[in-house]
Amino acid sequence: MRKRPGPPRVKLPSEIPLDDGTRNGTEPWRDVDGIAFCHWDRWLLRLSLEEPEGLASIVREFRRRARDQRRQLDVAEAMLAQLADLASRLTRLGRAPAEVLDAVERESTWLRDKAFRRVWHATSIYRTQAMERTPRKNLEARARGGNWQAFSVSPRPFFARLDALYRGGYFDYRGVGLVVLQLEIEGDRMLMVATSDDERLAIRRAILGACIEAMAHVDDSGCDLGEHFREREQQYLDAVRPYVERPGILRDLLELVVWEDYGLFQHVHAFLGQLSEAAADVAIRELARIIGDLREAGLDYQLGRARRLRSLVLKSAVADDVSAPEDLDAE
Repeated sequence: MRKRPGPPRVKLPSEIPLDDGTRNGTEPWRDVDGIAFCHWDRWLLRLSLEEPEGLASIVREFRRRARDQRRQLDVAEAMLAQLADLASRLTRLGRAPAEVLDAVERESTWLRDKAFRRVWHATSIYRTQAMERTPRKNLEARARGGNWQAFSVSPRPFFARLDALYRGGYFDYRGVGLVVLQLEIEGDRMLMVATSDDERLAIRRAILGACIEAMAHVDDSGCDLGEHFREREQQYLDAVRPYVERPGILRDLLELVVWEDYGLFQHVHAFLGQLSEAAADVAIRELARIIGDLREAGLDYQLGRARRLRSLVLKSAVADDVSAPEDLDAE
């Protein structure tokens, strides 16, 4: 004789769902003293109560995941961006995570379990605005064009004209030659009508930027665009040499080299190895700032490239000191 099932177990108060429907994480959750929080914040705050060092433990785990290429790199970096934004808002409020959650949320095992699933097992997520502003995206955007205020004439309008030549589509190996020809014609046209060295420098910098951006729009398996870039790279390096001690100019070049990911630069290492002592000092200071930003963001690949550039400049400076000993008897 089968035993009849008993009545369903009554859920404890802490097991009762706190939401009346599904949440993707981006929806508004709570406003505290004029500062808005979303459901991603709610899940992270509740999960932090289970961690030995609170939000810092969650940050540390996602930093580890971001370094592990087998995991969801983009999700880890998005979570880190959200955590940084959340920490900033908590600081502005002067409150700890537990103080933003109410008593029911702090005790809710349902919310804890949901937070555990949504945060630790996320593979594809809806993103807040903060999640779109990852350190990787911010630093790469700065490298592409965020230092142009250092130029007396901004490269931006020249870049926009060049960028429009390929922005409308994708060009396979049969069409890449046309893109290169258009870039060459437009670049030369702008240089011909330029009225100052500062304007010509801005145009040459815009040409480098446009070539790098164009790589995402062409199949350059024949290296047509790569060869065009290297010709223009040398022209830019020759033009920028008198400006390298101007604040921000070397930083613009160094960050571009660190973030350019198509292997286009070939002449810049020789250029950096031939810097004057004063310019080498500027490069080392700029690289120290770049390295600090990359280390803080946990971007190990770009960090390694920046460190190699610093080693190159330092090695060149030491070689100059050894090859040109001081005359101790000179007046």
